[in-house]
Amino acid sequence: MKKYPSELDSITNAHQQVLDASAQLEEAVRRARQSGVTWQQIGDAMGVSKQAASQRFQQASLKLTDKSLDSITKEIEQITDSFFTALDREDISTLHSLMTYMTARQLSQRKILSIWHQTKEACGDFIEISNSRIEHNGTTFVYTYRLRHQWGEPVGQILFNIRQQITGWVIFLDDSAELPW
Repeated sequence: MKKYPSELDSITNAHQQVLDASAQLEEAVRRARQSGVTWQQIGDAMGVSKQAASQRFQQASLKLTDKSLDSITKEIEQITDSFFTALDREDISTLHSLMTYMTARQLSQRKILSIWHQTKEACGDFIEISNSRIEHNGTTFVYTYRLRHQWGEPVGQILFNIRQQITGWVIFLDDSAELPW
């Protein structure tokens, strides 16, 4: 019998690692350029010409400017609304579709539901996102939120990559916790 699912999982996992590494490389180049590193130095570090480095990463930096920051912010707000709607409905397949492959693997159905049930036990039923802000850090976006529940206001953050996929999620029962991002 052939083992296609595990082999396909390996392909999906490797592909996501390539995407994540590419985003990390783009961010490293962006920071280097902001620090005054030349295209020649970047090309030397990568084993390519300065022209090849410049062409590759100048186009990568245009990905963000092609879409205005306002447009990306609106998309992230919509994704976050979908995230909390799906979470409240315990719709794991929708939640996982909003995440990178690796994040979805780490945030299993059991883990997500356990966290959400603890939150609802402590704070009551979810009502709405009552306060939020979005910060942009190179190739990541951090959505910091406060939720309104029946008798509590949990806080947390959702981390997004440049492709507006969720790469991390934390929630705390009150605002005394230090937020990670």
